[in-house]
Amino acid sequence: MPKIRGLLFDKDGTLFDFQATWGGWAADLVLDLADGDTGHADLLASRIRLDRLARRFAPDSVAIAGTVDDSVAALLPELPEMDRAQLVDYLIASSKWLTPVEAVPLVPLLAQLKASGLVLGVATNDAEAAAREQLSSIGALACFDFVVGADSGHGAKPDPGQCLAFCETIGLPPEQVAMVGDSTHDLHAGAAAGMVPIAVLSGPARREHLAGHAAVVLPDIGHLPDWLGLA
Repeated sequence: MPKIRGLLFDKDGTLFDFQATWGGWAADLVLDLADGDTGHADLLASRIRLDRLARRFAPDSVAIAGTVDDSVAALLPELPEMDRAQLVDYLIASSKWLTPVEAVPLVPLLAQLKASGLVLGVATNDAEAAAREQLSSIGALACFDFVVGADSGHGAKPDPGQCLAFCETIGLPPEQVAMVGDSTHDLHAGAAAGMVPIAVLSGPARREHLAGHAAVVLPDIGHLPDWLGLA
């Protein structure tokens, strides 16, 4: 395997604990969209495979690996008073200000990776502005040389556009970059771009769902320094 010189991270489930960050936010969101009507909220929750009372997503929820547009398409049939643009704006605006729960203490880890000479980026199927706000809120945005979302003009995972844009921006060949993610969307995007796909188990997917698509499966990104031979 070529020496890894760049790391491109998925955001939710990789940098952030997915359920702890998004489950409660989504449960509150559907209740707000339903104007407090719990029956309507439960119907909205079912559209995105969310257990509203447990405040957790099912592993096959469209919200886990999909884009904002995917979640909007699932919710919109039950919100006839809203159009697509209104719901997209509502979701993005409300997600900018949530407090992410880090999968591991991020800033010390990212500082270690950068100090070793690695170039770091984020590729998410969330909106870019929301991703930047969330990373900034925990003091991690400055650690990244590149942040791209599904609305940034490079497509969305599992297509490789975001990955290829990272390589072009930082000037590294894909085979010297690892795509680190918690879903097959992340791993397929990285592999299609020619990157080394690395899976982590900090999202809803289980090892058996990821192992056949990854060069290695790690418990979380905190194990990257050991795997890379930095620690």
